Amino acid sequence: MRIKIFITAILGLYFLCESYGQEPAVAMESAEISTEDYSDDFQEHFFEALKQKGIENYDKAVDELLKCKKLQPDNDVVDYELGRNYKELKAYDQAEAYLLAAVEKKPEIWYLDALFDVYEARGETDKAIEVGQRLAKSNGKYKENLVRIYMDTRRYEEALALIKELDARLGRSEEREQQKLWISTRLREHTSEEAKQPETIVPEETEEKNELQEIYRKIENYKKLFNHREVLERATEALEIYPSQPKLYYDRAHALNRLKRHEEAITALQTALDYLIDDTRLENDIYREFVIAYNSLGDKKKALEYSGKMKK
Repeated sequence: MRIKIFITAILGLYFLCESYGQEPAVAMESAEISTEDYSDDFQEHFFEALKQKGIENYDKAVDELLKCKKLQPDNDVVDYELGRNYKELKAYDQAEAYLLAAVEKKPEIWYLDALFDVYEARGETDKAIEVGQRLAKSNGKYKENLVRIYMDTRRYEEALALIKELDARLGRSEEREQQKLWISTRLREHTSEEAKQPETIVPEETEEKNELQEIYRKIENYKKLFNHREVLERATEALEIYPSQPKLYYDRAHALNRLKRHEEAITALQTALDYLIDDTRLENDIYREFVIAYNSLGDKKKALEYSGKMKK
């Protein structure tokens, strides 16, 4: 009985911290969890992992969490904690893979927040923006982060629109006034540089390349809307016209994984690798989808194998 009361108290503290945007002391699935949901071994390894993380022994924390993973392969909280510890170790590929797995199982706001941090740390601004936009829909405080990323990536018009929205909702702030001034200066400089540039003639792209780029653009838009069925349909249709494009096989697998059709996703990913030539970023994206697929199927050995293939 004392154990149950102790766990309940910790959970209450955890969710209180989350509501104020602070680092939670303990991550659990929900306030309804009782100790019967976890074996003694699981609890021992999990709390030891939290202890080791607290004293910054991230390697040892990962070791304990991997033991938890063997006991409960589908536990999203374990994936989340693994992702956070791998991030501290700067093992960003592993961190992303585990956090994506956690988000797929349960898109909690703090899971997305950790994923956002990984993309920022790795300098993947497009992915950070995608996650940031999703976070902003759930919690307005993330809109401040989006302004900063828009500025870093020179998406000034979007940054100004978001600043205007925040000013209307929260009132003006000194920081946002400085951001507006900085953007205005950059825009003036950019206009001045353009005026000095001699006019150049850009050769027209081939019709085929234009069509393929338009397909990719539409697919990315559907991804941002989390419309996985539409992504699957568009990629499958495009492959009938462009059967040697590895990115289309990757997009198809991306959608299949999120529709829980993991074996089909693996087949598509294998074909993507067959056509892939000298594209490290796409290769890593493909390996991450392998990790998600095999983790979901419970094949941890294969998941670790593909995680190890990711290139720095």
